[in-house]
Amino acid sequence: MEKQLAVVIPAGGGGTRLWPRSRQHTPKQFLDIVTPGRTMLQETADRVVPDLVEPENLFVITNARHADLVRKQLDGVPAENVIGEPVGRDSAAAIGLMAALLEKKLGEKTIMVVLPADHVILDPFAFRAAITAAAEAASNGYLVTLGIPPTSPDTGFGYIQRGEQISTNDPPTYDVREFKEKPSKAVAKQYLATGTYFWNAGMFIATVKVFRSLFNEHLPEMEEQFAELVASVGTPTQKDTFEAVFPQIKKISVDYGIVEKATKVAVIPAQIGWNDVGSWTRLAEVLADKADEHGVVANAHHIGVDTTDSLIYSEKLVTTIGVSGLIVIDTPDGLLIASKSRSEDVKQIVETLKAEGKEKFL
Repeated sequence: MEKQLAVVIPAGGGGTRLWPRSRQHTPKQFLDIVTPGRTMLQETADRVVPDLVEPENLFVITNARHADLVRKQLDGVPAENVIGEPVGRDSAAAIGLMAALLEKKLGEKTIMVVLPADHVILDPFAFRAAITAAAEAASNGYLVTLGIPPTSPDTGFGYIQRGEQISTNDPPTYDVREFKEKPSKAVAKQYLATGTYFWNAGMFIATVKVFRSLFNEHLPEMEEQFAELVASVGTPTQKDTFEAVFPQIKKISVDYGIVEKATKVAVIPAQIGWNDVGSWTRLAEVLADKADEHGVVANAHHIGVDTTDSLIYSEKLVTTIGVSGLIVIDTPDGLLIASKSRSEDVKQIVETLKAEGKEKFL
């Protein structure tokens, strides 16, 4: 019998790492950051619909204030498939609730594919091949994750150490030996030297039955809350029930809550052109093929004199002279000028704005 897949897209990010373009009211997943005219959320859906699932088997869980925006951007997806969280309680709450909801709607044999809304994947064909291989392993009772072959000793990601090969599919499937926290640079270099470690991109695939059993085993205190929430979905009491129950759910990531505690876990190496676009510098890497002969990526009317290796975004004319390795992000109410090497420090700007009560800029 053909496997039934359902894709769940958590889309609850707060929108700080790509400030000032990404804001709380429109985080990066709702912007056309990479492809003009298609938001990151839409591109995530494009990769799976209709090749892997039909629109009725695509589900999104997001902040309640963004639910209508999701429905507008994914207008082919049934409105009831978009679930709004009144408050964020991290990824375990989101994924556990959706597993409980899918158990009721589609049954425990359904293979649930969890895909973040704000990642770039440049090779959709290889991505779908990896998901197909993951679905095969999931049907055999595994919790599967896609592992990104590391290209540098990055300290910003968790790592997955593979063990024995358990399938000869293309791509192959490996047993997971261990999950590792974000390492130091020296340790990350050691990981790369072994050739057995992957970046953890937060993409998980398992049957609804496996997800539900893992939550029941490792986070049983959430079960009663999930049951109450699922029972309210589609009823007149849904909004009130969610506002009453959701804030009570334990705040913990799905990695800490269940994935790292599971015993039957597999990893599939995924050479898919992946990038989490966690900073303006990472975005510049994604858009490198759009750079001019001087290494400048400009989404603007830009005139540069002796300008190299820079990223520029503006709706106005931008002129630069004698600069290199620069990031210029201009919006109607905010301007960021930064060195490429410091773009991840934009979080310090956001923290300062919060501390000063400048909410209108967030």
